[in-house]
Amino acid sequence: MRNKKMALLLLFILFLAGCNHQNESSYSENPNIKHLSTNSSQDPATQAKELLIDKDDITAVHAVNIEDTMLVTIEIPHHERFSLQDKTEAYQKELKQRFPDFTIELSTDKKIILETSKLEQKMAEQTLTEKEIKKKMKEIIHLSKEQT
Repeated sequence: MRNKKMALLLLFILFLAGCNHQNESSYSENPNIKHLSTNSSQDPATQAKELLIDKDDITAVHAVNIEDTMLVTIEIPHHERFSLQDKTEAYQKELKQRFPDFTIELSTDKKIILETSKLEQKMAEQTLTEKEIKKKMKEIIHLSKEQT
């Protein structure tokens, strides 16, 4: 009898532990908003990340800039996707006002988010040259326009 109670208690604890995951994202809840060390200044990208991460409906932000182009990706919770187009347009407008000297490419596509995140990480690790960064950014932007 005692073994049955212990087994039930153990199963109950395992069940609760299995159900204890929160709304997890494949991306960081608190994105790494640090200065990315490359030859080009990532200050505008960092400022864009700081501006957008304060929004309640954005769970992750990734941004990279090179010369006059800034690539920004945002992750929005699934239940917020009903008004995705309006939000995207508003954030695009806000970024253009804040960074008038940049061509802003904003995306919410999962593939683009993943690729931008990888690029950001490689830049932080300083494994890419300026030329490779430009090439990768152009590829990501081309991919995002292809998918639209």
